[in-house]
Amino acid sequence: MEKNQQSRIISVCVFLLLLLGSLSVRLIWIQVNRGADLAESARAHYEYEQVLEAPRGRIFDRNGELLATSQIVYDLVVDCVHLRDPGLAKVGLAKKESGKPGALRHSYDPGELQIRYMDYVVEVISGVTRISEADLARKLKSSEKGELVLARNIEEDYRKELQQMLSDAAIGGIYLRKTHRRTYPSPLSLTHVIGYVGADQKGKEGVERVFDAEMTGIDGYKVCERDRRRREILAYRKASIAPIPGRDVYLTIDMALQAEVETQVSKLMTMYRPEKISTIWLHPQTGEVLALANRPHFDLETRVGERRNIAVADVYQPGSTFKIVGFGAAFDQKLVKPDTMIDCHNGEYDEEGFVMKDHAPFGKLTAEMVLAKSSNIGSYMVAKPLGEKAFHRYMELFGFGTKTGIALTAESAGAIFPVDQWTRPSFSSKVIGYEVMVTPLQMAAACGVVANRGLYKSPVLVKGITDSDISGLRKSAINRERRVISEQAARDLKNCMVSALRIGTARRASIPGYTVAGKTGTARKHVENVGYVDGRYVVSFVGFLPADNPQLLGIVVIDDPKSKDLDLYGGTIAAPAFKSIAQEAVKILGIKPDVPDELTSLRDKSNLAVAREE
Repeated sequence: MEKNQQSRIISVCVFLLLLLGSLSVRLIWIQVNRGADLAESARAHYEYEQVLEAPRGRIFDRNGELLATSQIVYDLVVDCVHLRDPGLAKVGLAKKESGKPGALRHSYDPGELQIRYMDYVVEVISGVTRISEADLARKLKSSEKGELVLARNIEEDYRKELQQMLSDAAIGGIYLRKTHRRTYPSPLSLTHVIGYVGADQKGKEGVERVFDAEMTGIDGYKVCERDRRRREILAYRKASIAPIPGRDVYLTIDMALQAEVETQVSKLMTMYRPEKISTIWLHPQTGEVLALANRPHFDLETRVGERRNIAVADVYQPGSTFKIVGFGAAFDQKLVKPDTMIDCHNGEYDEEGFVMKDHAPFGKLTAEMVLAKSSNIGSYMVAKPLGEKAFHRYMELFGFGTKTGIALTAESAGAIFPVDQWTRPSFSSKVIGYEVMVTPLQMAAACGVVANRGLYKSPVLVKGITDSDISGLRKSAINRERRVISEQAARDLKNCMVSALRIGTARRASIPGYTVAGKTGTARKHVENVGYVDGRYVVSFVGFLPADNPQLLGIVVIDDPKSKDLDLYGGTIAAPAFKSIAQEAVKILGIKPDVPDELTSLRDKSNLAVAREE
């Protein structure tokens, strides 16, 4: 008996020894052949690398007013692997059924447990995401790996509420991830300049796109471990590299002026119901753009509206504002002087195989009066001695036919066409602003030549970029300049433009206390596939002040205005619009009057009128 018992014990020991040996061999085999894979799988389940998103650089105006920034928001994210974790499923269902997680092991098999938990998650999350239960269930069931974003741009207040809800419902596998959303404090102002970013936070239009590389930061990351509810175990945090924010961009824009411009342009849209309006205001001596507005425009937050930047992307035939090219060139070549007498042929000219007409039967006028009265025939007589090739060269020097290079997307070069493509009347048409296509920005920059004593200065929109504050600002754009006409020619042309406001077509742009130089433009509207349409016009005005020391230059272009009370001319519609904006601009920018006696006289008349009423 003892012998048999001893044999059985030995047999059991041998069996256990063999069993343990086989297990050891198996463990060694697993460790050698699959150890790395299993360790990686375990790390993937509990260890993760979290990207620390770098905030995008901000956009400011010239005075430091914030125009665009990145706000911290959260995405509601499903971790598809953890959502199917049996342990999390037990905790969640136990909360729903007011039971204990361990007891569920006996109530449901693993498959049923997972199904019931998924239904519970759908029931709780559907109302939060506004996704129907059927659609949400389909999304969750079809995604077994990776992540699934259920909701984006959740703000901090609602994040806390959601976090508490997930905790109260004991739902695991769903969490809130920090990210950034682009926000614009004034979403209806300066829209075409600022532009916008896409869902990927990459710039799509405007400054956001042009300076996307500079404003895009460098993401950081951290490697850490998490528990089954995806909460970080701080004690096991490993490598961590902080994100580097993108650089800030400072514009030349003055938002106080921009706000006034936006208000005035909106009023013009209501008054005249045009197809579109564009206005640009800049400092002529530096080329810095101070304000730019278009209508129609769009909402930076919703992206609803017209996203095309009319000021730089749309072209039009400018009409008489373009006459500054012919006059500037003729004065530069000393072919005429402001007091040279010009024959305007009493309003009709037909000596070269084409017919030119004027809006009035002018006889002989000085060159200065030709521009002031905006005689088409007289303007052609002034420019004619130049010849076609020289006139074409001056058009190029004034900046037409090429992009200005401003830091905005979709800029058009316009079109002035080579001389060999001109027809017999082309020269005369181009002199008065037809058969040429220009952008409002090109026309403003060309007028800047007169204001800058004959120098062309390319428009500048960005003062610079910085990764600290405005004290560390670094210039990001070079202000290109070139000599277009002589100082004397520019002075003569400026005086002619001053006369246009005193005794010519632009009197309604006059501003008490300031000497303004400017030019009106009225061009028949050309419709593609139709031609010139009677009764429809593009009216404009471009000018600067004070004339002898220009500190502000503006252009207003109104496409197809409608009015029952006014004739549709640049002098009746665009010139008063210029005046309305400029009168406020001089106050905002602190531009002192150069003819203060006019203001004193106005105040005296006003006081006298009040005294009489009393």
